[in-house]
Amino acid sequence: MPFKAKAVANEFLKLAQSEKRELSPMALLKLVYFAHGWYLALKGEPLLDEQVEAWRYGPVVRSLYHEFKSFGNEPITRLATDEKVSTKDGKITIYKTTPELEDEEAKKLVKRVWDVYKSFNAVQLSNLTHFPGSPWDETPNKEIKGTDISNDLIKNYFARLAEQNKQERA
Repeated sequence: MPFKAKAVANEFLKLAQSEKRELSPMALLKLVYFAHGWYLALKGEPLLDEQVEAWRYGPVVRSLYHEFKSFGNEPITRLATDEKVSTKDGKITIYKTTPELEDEEAKKLVKRVWDVYKSFNAVQLSNLTHFPGSPWDETPNKEIKGTDISNDLIKNYFARLAEQNKQERA
């Protein structure tokens, strides 16, 4: 079952905070993408409940971009939130909630991705998504903002990376 992209992002933000590290929006977007890719390759199903899109600087989850774009290139200083609407006694109340990633297996994968990629800065993470043959590179019409990157393309790419890693360790 796919998880809210904001919950996955919040898990990365909590990991960064626990290690007193900073994450810019670009770095966070790429980490969420890597987690989605590895989850697809290892579990055979999407981590995210949203489509990853091909944008100029690589893969982007649109809701996360809009959630954190106000930070620009600066470190993110809060968790992602969702707005909820409640109607009671004829009153409409809008309140914010903080999505949590509650699945232990998904949390473990996010932690593993964090451990592998946390030392890369935002530009380095973005560069990793642009390699020839990467899902972003292979997506047709990627110059049109909002073009979906197919989950099959992402899954196959990360499965190849997993196989290469296995062969290198053997």
